[in-house]
Amino acid sequence: MKILCLGNQKGGVSKSTASLNIAYSLANTYDQKVLLVDCDSQGSSSLNLGIPIDSEDIHTLDKILEPVVLNKVQGFSWEAVKQCIYTPTYQDRERDPDNKMNWIQVSKPFGFDAIPSNLYLSVVELQMGVVGGASRRGIYQHYLKDLLDVIEANSDYDYVVMDTAPSLSSMTINALSAARDGVIVVSNTDIMSIRGVGSFIESTETVQEMNPNHRGILGILLSLYSERRTVDRSIEEWVKEFLPIPTFDTRIPETSDVKKANSSMLLVSQINKKMKKAFDDVTYEIMYAVEHPSEPIGSAKHVGGE
Repeated sequence: MKILCLGNQKGGVSKSTASLNIAYSLANTYDQKVLLVDCDSQGSSSLNLGIPIDSEDIHTLDKILEPVVLNKVQGFSWEAVKQCIYTPTYQDRERDPDNKMNWIQVSKPFGFDAIPSNLYLSVVELQMGVVGGASRRGIYQHYLKDLLDVIEANSDYDYVVMDTAPSLSSMTINALSAARDGVIVVSNTDIMSIRGVGSFIESTETVQEMNPNHRGILGILLSLYSERRTVDRSIEEWVKEFLPIPTFDTRIPETSDVKKANSSMLLVSQINKKMKKAFDDVTYEIMYAVEHPSEPIGSAKHVGGE
């Protein structure tokens, strides 16, 4: 099971959009069995999948974590974890088999499973700090790792994709620690977004020091990109030259169809062919990077005229 996370300390960079559409591409284009874990208390990814995260009947990530964080139970059980795994669906139209002149509404799966989150996850994050500070002199960084170990032992997922909050919160640090096969930094071509990358790199390097088998940051995925904007091209060149991590060759273009997809409880890959190709392309880059750890990624391939 390959475990990845996407993040940036800055919000509004299309991190959740990228997480969802990469999970969708892994599942539907590359035939992988995928679990998306929403580690952001805003629950943007969960809401985009149509999961009613405020319902008392929905088991969200905080409900798995809190008993363990507060030491009410010793470790994660598969029985508890599997209650929080959902197969989200979307509404589509098909021809009525009994009357080809009519269309009927049908529910179809997105193709991957998800563990949703909601606002109460932020409370659990505070509890992590209180409990960790009292007994471990710091936040315990392996809650998500331990949770994913249980999932790996009891399921057959090929990939886990974690969407993180726009901060270096307790949950984000946990996600960085659990993402043994690589961290993907998502950033648009805005200088404020790029500034959030440095601390993300430092935090991931700290995680690597504690776990030599951790892959670290795979690279930067540039989003909301336009070839027509000179500033986008200029910042891309600056990123490639000065940041100590590679940039994926694929850039995710800017489109208003993201908002249209969100309002329809769909993914932009489902309604925009250009976006689907972009996410398929970067997903291929990611899969190749995971499977070939010794080979250079994206812009790193061109360093020194290679």
